Amino acid sequence: MAKDAANRAAFMMKMRPKTGLMYRRVLDENPPRSGPAITCRDSLAQAKAPSDLGIPQPALDHLMRLTDDTGLLQHARFTIPNRAHGYCTDDNARAAIAAVKHYTQHRDPHVLKLLDTYLAFLMYAQNPDGTIHNFLDFNRRWCENEPAHDGFGRTLWALGTVLAHPPAPEYLSVMKDCFDRTTGHVQRQSPRGLAYCILGLCEYLRQFPGVTDIEHHVELAAGTLIGRYREARAAGWDWFEDFLTYDNAVLPHALFAAGLTLGRGEFIEVAAKTTEFLLKTTLNGEHFSFIGTRGWYARGKIRAAFDQQPVEAAAMVMALRAAYDATKEARFLCLQRLAFDWFLGANDLGAALYDLRTKGCSDGLMSGGVNGNQGAESMVSFLLSLLSITESHTQSGIVESQAGEPR
Repeated sequence: MAKDAANRAAFMMKMRPKTGLMYRRVLDENPPRSGPAITCRDSLAQAKAPSDLGIPQPALDHLMRLTDDTGLLQHARFTIPNRAHGYCTDDNARAAIAAVKHYTQHRDPHVLKLLDTYLAFLMYAQNPDGTIHNFLDFNRRWCENEPAHDGFGRTLWALGTVLAHPPAPEYLSVMKDCFDRTTGHVQRQSPRGLAYCILGLCEYLRQFPGVTDIEHHVELAAGTLIGRYREARAAGWDWFEDFLTYDNAVLPHALFAAGLTLGRGEFIEVAAKTTEFLLKTTLNGEHFSFIGTRGWYARGKIRAAFDQQPVEAAAMVMALRAAYDATKEARFLCLQRLAFDWFLGANDLGAALYDLRTKGCSDGLMSGGVNGNQGAESMVSFLLSLLSITESHTQSGIVESQAGEPR
């Protein structure tokens, strides 16, 4: 398996220049509209420009289009916000994470206004006991008897991200108060909910290292995922469940984070095994082919090829960065870039999901082409992926020649 991964990484390095040239041709034919001026922090002053990396500039046009005074609207008909479906805490939490990452990399004042809008939404979604509402209609009424959701875990992740990277000191006390009210509910979450919580808890510990209660929550949540893995694993099936569904890569991502934060090698070992299984399952030679929503992939069954969603690509991009952080294997950065290129056309249909004209992202890759709608989850997934790629090239210190050496 390691040899296969090395071969895939070597192939990726051969293909990357072609992908960059393809994007450059599209960019030349569809020049981007001028956006707000962006000034980088000093720490990023030596980073490569996005155009040098063969990736789009981090534009906020469509994110702003989908955001009103209440928050980020869930859906769109093409680029037009669809108010009939209201808002979702899941989306606003992920948008808050993207806004923090964007502001960490760029001093764009437009981002702070967006961030405050998303955080206001999250604070409104939080009940006094720390539980979270998820669906809000356009008239600002919370959905009653709403189904199980991931809003709690993603909110904790967002709050932790703001605590780890506050745009100003004043954010700390407000976000910490919200965060502290949630922790008693962590262990009640589903596997993916636990994964989101772990990521938020680990971010909290970046700002407040050594807090034993938070470390204990990370330990328990990661231990639960390890238990799930031991129950489900079998020959040829290194996974946490008997099926692969949505946002799959967040599970090993969380274990990498927990292992690095607590210094637990067994967490990283399971994260590495499940990452390799996910790569074997979704890497189709020269590109990623993510698990489709029309049937998912149950063990022993045929995996669904479509519809593939941007959230899968984003999860893989971020998980592979975590894999690099935990192992220092440069091939993971090569594969991370390949996962990102899924948005630009390195996919089963050779079709770009990112729209250079609207600065939005298609809602999915369907058997007959890309979905024409550009909703919130897709937009935020693309931004998180783009910002993660920029982080990798800025912070890792890995040069192209090193990344191209298979291990």
